[in-house]
Amino acid sequence: PGSPIYVMSDGGTNFGKLCAQEGCIFKLCPPANDRWHPWPFLHRLHEGAEALGTEYVIMLEPDNTIHSHVKRPPKADAGGLPVKDRKFGYRDFVEKQAQERKPGFKWTDRAMSAGLAGGAYFKTSAILDAFSDESVSKFDWNWIAEHATKEVYSSDFAMQYLLAARGYEIEPWDECAQMDKDKVKVHSGAQDA
Repeated sequence: PGSPIYVMSDGGTNFGKLCAQEGCIFKLCPPANDRWHPWPFLHRLHEGAEALGTEYVIMLEPDNTIHSHVKRPPKADAGGLPVKDRKFGYRDFVEKQAQERKPGFKWTDRAMSAGLAGGAYFKTSAILDAFSDESVSKFDWNWIAEHATKEVYSSDFAMQYLLAARGYEIEPWDECAQMDKDKVKVHSGAQDA
């Protein structure tokens, strides 16, 4: 309660009147097919973080619901839905890039198990650095494209690679959960999320 809200619509519904009434910030962006090209998404998240000016940003998507206030405060630079047994490839490639900003950085299995989708949190300073146009263009997308699958271009995966390549700490966050076919039983995450 009382936290600023930034609503962005990517070529869809204009929520300008609602935000004017509710006191939130609204940005209507042109449509972008960013499912397999992460730059428009990252740029919009960067703009939102700048506009909010808060210490952390919690990213929500249209299929997210909020059930209470935050009970487990963020502890890392980014955190998201716990995804059991998920790992990303090319750890050495990413860790090598991270040494410039954070010598000794290790991209851990625990970090990789954080799903950075709707419900994820990010430290604003991490967004402003790792998702800046400069950092996104500096990342070696050509190398990763030659070695990884196309999923690396999905924003959920691209954010992991970019944050880790800049040496940011990522962890699963039990404040978010994913439901599946049962609206009561949690599929992934904490039952009381």
